[in-house]
Amino acid sequence: MAGAIAGTFIGGAVGRSMDDTDRLKASHSLEYNRTLEPSHWQNPNTGNDYTMTPTRTYQTGTGQYCREYTSDVVVGGRRETSYGTACRQPDGSWKVVS
Repeated sequence: MAGAIAGTFIGGAVGRSMDDTDRLKASHSLEYNRTLEPSHWQNPNTGNDYTMTPTRTYQTGTGQYCREYTSDVVVGGRRETSYGTACRQPDGSWKVVS
């Protein structure tokens, strides 16, 4: 599951700073958190601080489940907020689509 939420999850340098544990936690948030229920974690190896909140869940015309989300990340004392949409793939992983 973690592989699909790659650097594009947040984008730019922040997305590239995510390790496998961060991607797994982001995927877990998309899979299990209720809409507007945030997940928060701090990576003990990097000190990066993450909050991810699914903001809307919907099903496409083909039956695929998608979730819009907001992510707030603090890397090196710098906060970045991003918004995106990820859809569940047939193998259960989540792929960012926008």
